[in-house]
Amino acid sequence: MAKRFGVVLSLLAFVWRRLMFRTTFIAVTGSLGKTTTTRMLATTLATRFPINSTRGANNSRLGLTRSMLRTRPGHKYAVLEVGTKRPGALRRAAWLVDPDMVVILNVARTHLEYFPTLDDIAAEKETLLSRMKGRGTLIVNGDDPRVMWIASRFSGRVRTFGMSDRFDVWASDVSSRWPSRLEFAVHAGGESRRVRTQLVGEQWVLGTMAAISVALECGMDLDSAVKGAEQAQPYVGRMQPAPVPSGAVFLRDDFSPSPDSWLAALRVMADADANRKMVAISDLDHPGVPVEERMRTIGQTSAKVMDVAIFFGEHGGAAAAAAIEAGMKPESVHAFPSQREAGQFLRGELRAGDLVLLRPSMTDKPERIYYTQFGEVGCTRFHCALTHLCDACPQLRPTLEKIAEVPPDVRPQWHSPAGKP
Repeated sequence: MAKRFGVVLSLLAFVWRRLMFRTTFIAVTGSLGKTTTTRMLATTLATRFPINSTRGANNSRLGLTRSMLRTRPGHKYAVLEVGTKRPGALRRAAWLVDPDMVVILNVARTHLEYFPTLDDIAAEKETLLSRMKGRGTLIVNGDDPRVMWIASRFSGRVRTFGMSDRFDVWASDVSSRWPSRLEFAVHAGGESRRVRTQLVGEQWVLGTMAAISVALECGMDLDSAVKGAEQAQPYVGRMQPAPVPSGAVFLRDDFSPSPDSWLAALRVMADADANRKMVAISDLDHPGVPVEERMRTIGQTSAKVMDVAIFFGEHGGAAAAAAIEAGMKPESVHAFPSQREAGQFLRGELRAGDLVLLRPSMTDKPERIYYTQFGEVGCTRFHCALTHLCDACPQLRPTLEKIAEVPPDVRPQWHSPAGKP
């Protein structure tokens, strides 16, 4: 029944898209940063035009069809996040969306159980262009060789962004040292402006330039594009600063478990100005790599950056041993069987000025560690097959008795639709 409903909804969205011929459909894809870029692009365009965009981070086929069906004739643009977990998904998305403009951010190590190599991922990304056939505009990250390979095979209009002046839109003088946010100089069409974002980490510079690039293609001037991009807030679970009652701050990077996003998060922590730099992590999403090697990687890389490391889960002890072997003091390394014990430890350990990086594996839902800082959490499952964040799950059942101890605009948003990917 559910499958039949999905097919019917897809057919409705297919027909509805063809009726929305006055709306420009923009598809955003990439291995990392899709949600933040889509949100920033939508925020930017909305300062000038009536738009529709993906709500939350629901880039599944069902989420995509629902986003399309919310498009109305009065919308100038529809900004849609398009993702894939298995081969063929982006070709089906291309058939459905028939995009006028496609943004490709990067090719990185995600969904490795279905895409063993980066070339496999690139080939999948290219299929999103299958309906464009030389028309429309492709906006790409010029610094990614596999993305540029895709662009070289496209016969339509191509616009590039990156870190070199050989691109159409490029950045220089990039800085982002916690607690400061990402800022940089952007250059386009002989003009330059300073961009001061709300985002944490230099890894977001390319997504920000992608949003500015699209805005320029849509007729906005550079000043307006920059001002729009500066309004975008960090998205839940993507290097999202989240203060807790102790005065510490969590960097909630608890959505993507990819090895590449782990390395980006480590760079943020390495440069951060904090009382103590801490991490809470259980595993990496790296199918085919033995668990012993994954634990050794986590332990060794944590030891290079962190003052305190908290490893949880059945293999936490192995990661802790690797961290100590790599030079961390034994009293600064802790292993716990589950998120509950890790969260309770941090509730008593954290103090003002601490910065905690919170990282996921595929199923461990570490955001429960964050919620434990505000009270007890009802859900006790270690592994969870649900794809949305705990913020949107009624089973979390947090007591939140300490929620009043942080400002209203940074309080946890349990059961908020924004938590759904």
